[in-house]
Amino acid sequence: MSQFPHIDKLNDAARAARDKCESALREALPPGTRVEIKAGPEWIGKYEVQEYQRFSYGQVPLKNVDTGVERRVGYQQVRKA
Repeated sequence: MSQFPHIDKLNDAARAARDKCESALREALPPGTRVEIKAGPEWIGKYEVQEYQRFSYGQVPLKNVDTGVERRVGYQQVRKA
């Protein structure tokens, strides 16, 4: 505990919410899932979800199926193909 217990409580609640969100994300988009990403108004590409890093915080690791290029995007920019 720090010298600011009221902030510690808020931080603990935020951590719990983030962990719950990460679990739901990994369940909804497990590695191997085929997805497309949003680029402007369009959905593009054939991407495959890769193994998540330990601290991804809403980022989805992707690999382009055709080119092999890897990237990370926010889950809001992804939809299942």
